[in-house]
Amino acid sequence: MDSSAPNPAAARFPGTLARRFFLRLRPWWPLLLLASSFAYGILVALWQTPTLLNPAVPATPSTPQPVVTQILPETGYRLETLASVLANRRWQDTSAWQPTDNRRSGIGYPYQPVTYRVTLANHSDAPVERNLVLDAPYLDHVQPALISPDNDIQTLIAMGDSYPDGHRLIDLPTWIWPVTLAPGRTTLLVEVRNNGPVVLPLSLMKSAMPDTGEIMTLTWKSFISGVLVFALILNLSTVIRLRKPGLGWLSVFMAGLIHSQLVMDGLGFWLLWPELPVLNTLLGISLPLCLLALCEFTPHFISVSRTSAAILRLFSLLAGAHLLAAPFGLRLIGQDSLLALAALGGAFILSLVVRYHRRVYDRYFGLSVLSILIGAIITSLRTIGWLPVTPLTDSAFFLGAALGSVILTSGMGRLLAQERNRRLGSDIRARQERKLRTRVEQDIDRLMKTHRVTGKPNRPMLEETLDGINSQAHPYSVCMIRLARINELEQALGYRTTEDLLKQYLRRLNGFLKRTVGDRLIMVNGFAVSSLDAANHAFAFYRNAPANEDDTLLNAIVAWLGTNFREGRFSFSWAPSIGLAHAPQHGRDASSILSSAGFASLDDSRPLTIYDPAVADWQYRQQILMLELEASLRSDDMWLEYQPKVCIRDGSIASFEALLRWHHSEFGRVSPEQWIPVAEEVGLISLVTEWVLERACRDFARLRDRHGPDIAVSINVSAKDLARPSFPDSVIDTAERHGLRPENLILEITETAVMNDTELARVSLLTLSQRGFRVALDDFGTGHSSLGTLASFELDELKIDRSFLKDIMTYPRRQNILRVALDLGETLNLDVVVEGVEDEATAVWLQQFPGLYGQGYYWGRPTRLPDA
Repeated sequence: MDSSAPNPAAARFPGTLARRFFLRLRPWWPLLLLASSFAYGILVALWQTPTLLNPAVPATPSTPQPVVTQILPETGYRLETLASVLANRRWQDTSAWQPTDNRRSGIGYPYQPVTYRVTLANHSDAPVERNLVLDAPYLDHVQPALISPDNDIQTLIAMGDSYPDGHRLIDLPTWIWPVTLAPGRTTLLVEVRNNGPVVLPLSLMKSAMPDTGEIMTLTWKSFISGVLVFALILNLSTVIRLRKPGLGWLSVFMAGLIHSQLVMDGLGFWLLWPELPVLNTLLGISLPLCLLALCEFTPHFISVSRTSAAILRLFSLLAGAHLLAAPFGLRLIGQDSLLALAALGGAFILSLVVRYHRRVYDRYFGLSVLSILIGAIITSLRTIGWLPVTPLTDSAFFLGAALGSVILTSGMGRLLAQERNRRLGSDIRARQERKLRTRVEQDIDRLMKTHRVTGKPNRPMLEETLDGINSQAHPYSVCMIRLARINELEQALGYRTTEDLLKQYLRRLNGFLKRTVGDRLIMVNGFAVSSLDAANHAFAFYRNAPANEDDTLLNAIVAWLGTNFREGRFSFSWAPSIGLAHAPQHGRDASSILSSAGFASLDDSRPLTIYDPAVADWQYRQQILMLELEASLRSDDMWLEYQPKVCIRDGSIASFEALLRWHHSEFGRVSPEQWIPVAEEVGLISLVTEWVLERACRDFARLRDRHGPDIAVSINVSAKDLARPSFPDSVIDTAERHGLRPENLILEITETAVMNDTELARVSLLTLSQRGFRVALDDFGTGHSSLGTLASFELDELKIDRSFLKDIMTYPRRQNILRVALDLGETLNLDVVVEGVEDEATAVWLQQFPGLYGQGYYWGRPTRLPDA
């Protein structure tokens, strides 16, 4: 309800302390306004205390007799004081009086003295005693005077709620004058002054005691007042507990309503504050306060737009202006204008309810506003004389407002009950969320400490345990068990079955290690084995026994791991390999020790491998080279050198082979044999081939300018390149972009390249060969290809490996093998190139073979093209 209400006033307090003070007082603003308004009314009323009239002595009653008396309907009024009427004897001129009905004596809000003229008839022949009763205890001043049939004037005591104890002659809430009526007609003149509506509900009674009807009226009014007081106390207690301004405004509305009705019924002045007539003057405070509270309460109960909220605030300000002006009796800002303002405000609030009636609480509010409006309309019609002055019409506003307050209180009660249920539900949900959070935290803690699949401690927990050990004082060893077949088993059996079998396997391994290693085992959260992932698992033990005992222990572990795993109908080997690393020799901390053991476990050539730092350095070198390969291609760290291929018979250059060179900033000159195989494994060789192809085609123009248009350039192609379907198109596009004819480019492949995927390699090479590109088979004689395989490829050139020329001048058998290779190339109609020619003797000996080409240091080393 109040939580969604905006708080624009807080923005006007920039200081932190001021804003905090304002926010703390905000729930109490309505009650503070109530107290300050009443205090303001009392102070102004005391400042304007009127001079009290001297009471006149009432006529001495005589012995009552059972005769008939009545108030005749000839009633009129004048806007004139009683003294002026008596002085000018205006009661005798009936035409000078404005006629009115005795039962409808309301004349509105004249805000000046009014004198009524009433005719009393005594139909007997003797004087009779009667009680003149005026049932309007809220009038400020009432001064009656009797004029007998003989024109004798008798001024009665002045009464009203402006006097202490009202100047009552009889202790009852209403104004009662004992009078003696002479036989015939007696004229009654009554001067009425009131800072509000003026009415004169007169009656003649034999007894001063109230009859049954009056007692019943007093009873139900008291009952309703009690209900309102109870609702007010309930609202105040709720305000104190919940600190909601909306309930505070409802409390202000009910307090103003209770006070106004106590004044209107005379119960307050008669019973509660008989010696404080100043409290009666607060009626002009409590009525506008009711309207103000109702306007301020509306946005807290129903959702309204900003424009509607601004209009409601305008009504509140106008009601506040009436509140401030009420003690001064200003004619322009009086109870009549307040009545009109209240009617407009009530109609506007009712229109808001009709417009915003989405919630059931809006209907509560609508019924309450409707009942208040009906009561106010009935009271207004009674005030201007359109309805008779009766206890019901006199209390119509009170009854409507009381019914509205009860409806609002019941709506608030229902709203608070639902809010309480929501809070209870929120508490239940909060407890459930706390339980869920605890369970989630436990699960997270378990997941953070254990492997998801195996349930064994994970790597962080193992590292934390090992880091807590001083390896200098207590050296230990870490064994990494790598299960090589885990992926194969997942594909064959499914991952769920494989995970279940893995759990069984690790549970048995855990028990075996506890039995075998004993006290030397380093436990992690009560487990011997920790899982780094599904394929890698580790355990550690202290190295505090003789070396032969460690060997015996490791042999027993290797033997256990080497046996087949049997579970149900399954019997297979996990193909485990063990890597062993020692602390502190093989690492500064637990992470590096585990990495060393993991690296050692990659060697699957034997069941147990001890970490070798030299191998690790080589691995580090390879990793760094692969990480920096792309950056080196973009920089000047890589370049191409060109080595000529010549015709051995005349020494003319037929083509150049492009050879890639790399000078690393950390490792210096790096041979291609050191990194090309690794690049092929990790999938980076395609980038290298594309770079070499692009650079060689770009440099071809300079080679052509120097050696003629028939010169050719050759590049090496990897098996990974031939497996790419887009490779032929890439070669064709690059050559065309740089202006090369297909016969100017030679693609050198190895036997291994064509054997990895024969069909893919054949399709790619066939496509390029059909476009005119030449294909050379490099390093012939070092691979394992068959003659049938060579015959199935479209080749143009056969390059015999340099190993054929080793000691060829001294070993005739090698010469015969070379002749066979040369005959093979000639048979297949291929150009044959002999690699590794480094001296003149070998070159001269090779001249005996016509059409043979050579490549080697004898004719020229690989050189870099000079800058253009």
